[in-house]
Amino acid sequence: MKRSKAVSAIVIAALLFSPSLSSAAPKKISLQTGSIFPAPIDTESFLQSGNNSLFLSNSESRTADITIKAIDITGASAWERVIDSGSDEIASTFGLDPAGNIWVAGNSALLSSIETTTPIVGVDNPDGVSLEDVNDIRADLNQLTVWKLSSTGELQATYINAMVAVPVVTAISATSSGVSIVGAMESAPFIINLSNTGTFSKVIAFGTAKTVINSVARQSDGSSFLFGSSAETLGGKKVAGKRDGVLIKISKSGAITSVVRSSANGAVRSWNSGNQANLLSGHVIAGKVTEVAITKFNNSFAPTWTARFPGTGASIAVTEGNNSYLAFTTRSAIPGVNLWKPTSPSLLLLTFDGKGVLKAAHAFPGLVTPINLQFTRERGVIGLASSSDGAISIFTLVSR
Repeated sequence: MKRSKAVSAIVIAALLFSPSLSSAAPKKISLQTGSIFPAPIDTESFLQSGNNSLFLSNSESRTADITIKAIDITGASAWERVIDSGSDEIASTFGLDPAGNIWVAGNSALLSSIETTTPIVGVDNPDGVSLEDVNDIRADLNQLTVWKLSSTGELQATYINAMVAVPVVTAISATSSGVSIVGAMESAPFIINLSNTGTFSKVIAFGTAKTVINSVARQSDGSSFLFGSSAETLGGKKVAGKRDGVLIKISKSGAITSVVRSSANGAVRSWNSGNQANLLSGHVIAGKVTEVAITKFNNSFAPTWTARFPGTGASIAVTEGNNSYLAFTTRSAIPGVNLWKPTSPSLLLLTFDGKGVLKAAHAFPGLVTPINLQFTRERGVIGLASSSDGAISIFTLVSR
């Protein structure tokens, strides 16, 4: 990927906003242009850990390897860690636990030995050329693997669980009670847990390829909340639209204890992001209309507030304290945001109060698709996004 050019700007423009989902009087908000910084080349995912921005990438040399780079708040390199066991390993996602440890989830292959034969020389080889057989066949990446790193990048442990097929890991959530990992194997969704002592649970499969899990939020008791979409019956709950967004509770033992479907007649819905606070974002496609939805649920999966905006589907939400944030791609004017009139798909970040009333809007010229969104006490809201040419950048609400 191309290196992004650094852009830093704070531009304030006066706007009027009339909240369409609130009975409160119209509030005036200001649309601001946030700050954009370059991300390391080949960055695929991002986390904010205190003052350090963590960048995850996969690379290939003799084997497939994983690199994590930490860059501090001044833009200087804090540390870099390459995970290379001598075999192939690929990272799909990573997360933080409350102690600041970094948990990386992905795949690895068995370490295979290189077989050679004795060089052939003599009358059948008059030029004296040494001929050797080289083993170019790579082992399948059918080991689900979790790497634990300290907050300073020291590799503390590697946990490996052999699978019957190659797993595709989609999300990870770590708490003080352990780690929950979700993905798909042979197109069917699964969840697997990892204890603090490094013991994997059994693989818990449910549904078929008609169900996709995009996010997981592990709970302190070892249970998990899963968010995604489904076009089949789950937990006794039948599909209502063409595809429904789903919120699924999985017990510590792996049983489905609750399924809540978000649906509309003839519509395709999906929850694409979710967090510990049960703030979800996703898309709603009904006919030719595509919207982005953000909804705050309680622990019983009952919605406390919700909002929809015209968007192209990509969205991520995060919450901190009384505020919630939604980053999404849109090429449409947003009702109430008078000066937001993009001519092409663009990134927009909206801020909501505890009741779901919009209180701020930020634009990031040149950025299009959100990849990740974080909130930390040290940096506030910070995320990773791509531009139309595929370049990856960091975006924040404040300058560095």
